Amino acid sequence: MKILHLTSHFGGGVGRALLGVAENARYDEEHCFIGLETPEKTQFINAIREQDCEVIIAPTHAEIIRQISNCDILQLEWWCHPAMLECLGKLPEISVRLLVWCHVSGLYGQIIPLQLLKSASRFLLTSACSWQTSQIQQLSPAERQRIEVVHSNGGLESWSQSVACCENAEMVVGYLGSLNFSKLHPDYVQFLASVSIHGFKVSLIGDETNKNILQQQAEDLGYPGLLDFIGYTEGVESELSKINVLAYLLNPTHYGTNENALLEAMAMGIVPVVLNNPAECAIVEHGITGLVVSSIEEFSQAIKWLDQNPKQRTQLGLQASLSIKKRYTRDSMTKAFTASYKTVMELDKHVLNFIDIFGQRPADWFLSCQQDQSVFIKDGHVKLPSNPFLRHQLTEKNKGSVLHFHRYFPDDLKLTQWARQLKP
Repeated sequence: MKILHLTSHFGGGVGRALLGVAENARYDEEHCFIGLETPEKTQFINAIREQDCEVIIAPTHAEIIRQISNCDILQLEWWCHPAMLECLGKLPEISVRLLVWCHVSGLYGQIIPLQLLKSASRFLLTSACSWQTSQIQQLSPAERQRIEVVHSNGGLESWSQSVACCENAEMVVGYLGSLNFSKLHPDYVQFLASVSIHGFKVSLIGDETNKNILQQQAEDLGYPGLLDFIGYTEGVESELSKINVLAYLLNPTHYGTNENALLEAMAMGIVPVVLNNPAECAIVEHGITGLVVSSIEEFSQAIKWLDQNPKQRTQLGLQASLSIKKRYTRDSMTKAFTASYKTVMELDKHVLNFIDIFGQRPADWFLSCQQDQSVFIKDGHVKLPSNPFLRHQLTEKNKGSVLHFHRYFPDDLKLTQWARQLKP
């Protein structure tokens, strides 16, 4: 049984998720991975190849068609990325068994296209929060039967406890993940500055996007030492072992689902403090595996309580670790994929034309993934959404934004007009 994975790239959480698939493949499965973009970092690609899986980087269009034609199952690693939309949009009618593993929630800004849901032989979500999307709600009961949740971070049961997570340790707070404001809460610094603990600071682990902006915000509020930028590291466990509280405050309209960074921290016994967003609430149970807050005031109180109650903090961390290591196992992910592959293999291949799903031109591909297409007016203007949190997705340089698409397709008139309206 040959499963061909088609992914835009192997970065971040997606790379780690695909490594998990490769590491846990059954003896009767042959996994081949196509990455459409040449990677900046090869950490996960190298690790996947060590599992005796073929990885093909930036192949020709003809090679992609050949690989799809020769596979038993095409597993599409889905999120709104211009390279993926271009690849699919230029495919001819092709006969496939299509399994989609969706790595975005589809709740805000960028949707899971309805026709993609309808066209897949099997559609896998990475978080139960995606059941709330309006597109899934539009499906018939029979169509919903083809959907299930398969978490993308199996193997956390092997992660060790953070050495900082003991009752006698002082509270050490950190954050792991993107500093991009379409993911990170735009008022993150204001949340942190509300904490009235002498010497309080937060270690930021991950890429340093917006570092200067965040540092300036901290200085403007009178807390120049509030943020400690660790930067990107391949040794995530090593950095997480230095903290015992995760201040994981995300944009209320963020695109994330499985939240690998959150799961990894919890697996190590680190207590998460999260906002009451759908994806986080699907993971963190308030007062049992972490703390869920809804305002700056509640966040400040939560951090102060964790600082003053080290015994309860340690207990929360232990419960978080046990919960994650029970729910997110290699075995559960492997069994879920094995069942899905078996179900899909019982079906005949069917002819798909991705133009019917996404449209013919780059602007069509972009719009097919937008929750509110009225934001992008046909005359080239952009109507900003009333929700200020959604605006950060519009002005984002990457993450499937119009600026991202325009960078890939500079000759598309509509994308050019919309991008001009949004460039800083």
